[in-house]
Amino acid sequence: MAAVLKVLVAALALTLSVATGASAQQPPQPSNDIVLEQLESQDLVPGRCGLFLWLRSAQPLFVMVAYANPSEARVRTAGRNRYLRRVSFGKEQIYGHFERQTFTDGRLTFEVDLEFDTQRQVRSGAVVKQGVIRVRDEDKWESVHPVGGLVVCKDTE
Repeated sequence: MAAVLKVLVAALALTLSVATGASAQQPPQPSNDIVLEQLESQDLVPGRCGLFLWLRSAQPLFVMVAYANPSEARVRTAGRNRYLRRVSFGKEQIYGHFERQTFTDGRLTFEVDLEFDTQRQVRSGAVVKQGVIRVRDEDKWESVHPVGGLVVCKDTE
């Protein structure tokens, strides 16, 4: 009986060590780069237009600003500001901003898919009726965020 018990204990120990070894080889985890953080307020210089986006949540969070010239976006992830250049665009365009745009720095990609509200008139701008930002890191991890916002231009003084 003691010999059988030793064999069972040895088999259990082997099973546990194999299971533990298998779980130690987990797939890579998503980086903090796909978690959007609050962006500091942004100045808009005269003659420039910007696309300003907030997360649609109980507490709106300002997460992205994009400019038409130069065509770039500013975001904050993993505790640092990032500057992403626009690499593609499509659909409707208002003041140099498109309903569909993609920005990247080569490691982090932001796909912005918006619908402008053409019924609500805004002087030198447009309201974002609805939208989504898809953030993808270089390991192909992705986060999806509903957003709202507006395009606004500052008149030359």
